[in-house]
Amino acid sequence: MDFKAVAFDVDGVITDIESIWRFIHQELNTLKIAEKNAKLYYSGKITYEEWALLDAGLWKGVSYEKMANIVRKIPLKDGLKELTSFLKARGLRIFAISAGLDLLREPLYREAFFDEFLANKLIIKNGKVTGEVEVHVTVENKGEILEKLCLKYGFSPIHVIAVGDSEVDIPMFRKAGLSIAFNPNKLEVAKEADVALYGDLIKLLAFFRKIL
Repeated sequence: MDFKAVAFDVDGVITDIESIWRFIHQELNTLKIAEKNAKLYYSGKITYEEWALLDAGLWKGVSYEKMANIVRKIPLKDGLKELTSFLKARGLRIFAISAGLDLLREPLYREAFFDEFLANKLIIKNGKVTGEVEVHVTVENKGEILEKLCLKYGFSPIHVIAVGDSEVDIPMFRKAGLSIAFNPNKLEVAKEADVALYGDLIKLLAFFRKIL
C-alpha cells in the first residue's frame, strides 16, 4: 500500500493523559460536577454538543493565561519528535484528530510538526473563557473528518494509517487503509483495528520503519 498520511488520536496516544477535558477539570477542581455531566451524556439525556457546552461552562471567567499554563503541564509522550520527523522524512502528511481541545495546539506544535490539528475550540474573549465551545470533533465523526482531510489533500482514506486507543477512534479505523490500536483501552477497540500495538512511541516508530 502506498501510504500518504498518518492520522493520530491525541489524548492517550501522543499525550500521557486520558483526556484534556478531565485534566483541566482536575486542575480547576470542577471534576465532580463534570462527572455528573458525563453521566447525563452516557445515559442519553444530552447530546455530545450539550455535554461539551456544560463542561466548558464550568470554566467561564477563567483567564486564558491560566488555561494555557494548565495545558503546558500536559506531558507529551517520549519519542513524539522522532516519530513525526521520521514520517515527514518519508513524505507523509501528519494529522492529529482529537475530541479534546485546541488549547493543546501550541505545546503540541512546539514539540512536533503536524499538517493538520483538529479539535474542539474553547472560546476565549477579552482574555477569558466565555463558557462556550465550538464542537468540531465528537465521539462519532472522526471517520467523516478523515474523509474531508483526504479530500483536501487529494487522496483516499485507504492511503491513510490511523492510530488511536479508544472507541472514539473506531470510525476513523473503518475508513483508513491500515488501523493501529495503540495501547487500546478496550478489547473492542483492539478487535476493530488491523493491528494492536502495546508499548511506547519508540515501539510505534519501529513498526512504521518496518512497513514504510
